[in-house]
Amino acid sequence: MRHRISLALLVVLCSCVPALMGSLQAQSSHRALRRGDQAYREKNYAEAEREYSAAIGEENSAKGNYNLGNALFENGEYAEAAKRYEEAAGLAEDPEIRSRAYRNLGDSYYRQENYQQAVESYKNSLRLNPDDQETKYNLTKAIREVQQQQQQQQQDQDQEGQEQEQDGQQQQQQQQSGEGSEGGDQQASDQPPQDGEPREQTGEETRNESGGQPDANPDGSPQMSREEAERQLGIAAEEEKRTLSRLRQGNREGCTGDKDW
Repeated sequence: MRHRISLALLVVLCSCVPALMGSLQAQSSHRALRRGDQAYREKNYAEAEREYSAAIGEENSAKGNYNLGNALFENGEYAEAAKRYEEAAGLAEDPEIRSRAYRNLGDSYYRQENYQQAVESYKNSLRLNPDDQETKYNLTKAIREVQQQQQQQQQDQDQEGQEQEQDGQQQQQQQQSGEGSEGGDQQASDQPPQDGEPREQTGEETRNESGGQPDANPDGSPQMSREEAERQLGIAAEEEKRTLSRLRQGNREGCTGDKDW
């Protein structure tokens, strides 16, 4: 009989232990929250952050996450603050607490210049509390920033397109300029040299300088006699006959050699 009573008491005690432990944890969390609130009021945000972290370590509550988010926000840790506000909004059963969590979440995104997420957070807050004038004002500011970002992105895209178009035009002009320069060089090589520039002597000029037939009376020397002229004509006629004979012989034999370009 006594054995059965002892066993029953043991079962009762074991069933009470989890509840007792939960109560102790809740009390510990509550005390940490109170210490965190005191540090926050004193603007000792680093100490408040430690106490709130200890509080949610004992009991992960909406209030603990919300207050920890506030301390992180004041320390400029906006990304971490946003995580705490999201957690608080998910845990909170009170619509007022959830609305405030979403509003502060929007403020965290706004400080990170993530204006689109800020807009969505403010909208979530106003769905729960449509009369919150502060949230309405913040939503208006965030929407304006989103519009400015979109306009700036459009301007950047337009400018980038213009720069690419200009680069393409410059490359095309450079190519055309290069082709024109090559043509100009070739044309310049075909033109006679200007005064004062060296020039190559042609075969005709070489022959003239080396004692070939001189220009007709270039320096006022005596003209060729009639007899000499007739003799030269006779020589030219004979040479012409021999040339024609060689040409007729070549036509009969055919062209056997390659063209010498």
